[in-house]
Amino acid sequence: MEEVKILQIMPAEGWVAVYDGGDDGEMEEALACFALVSVDYQNGDGPQTEVRGMAPDGKALSFVEDAENFVTVRRAEETEEDDDEEESED
Repeated sequence: MEEVKILQIMPAEGWVAVYDGGDDGEMEEALACFALVSVDYQNGDGPQTEVRGMAPDGKALSFVEDAENFVTVRRAEETEEDDDEEESED
């Protein structure tokens, strides 16, 4: 069993966790934050630092990587509205 200690939390605006939805394809969930964590895998190598995504799970936050159907974390795909705003700025 691993021991995880959160060292710092950073906003994750514009990032999503991607999950395997089976027959429904991929599902996305907005991340609440990224956490810089110290993880002791108890394999004798000592603690390691990692960045993990966190999302709401009921009334708490949980690490998205812990979900069985977790695939990856990526930037949220831009909507047409976002594209229009970028074009008008040029």
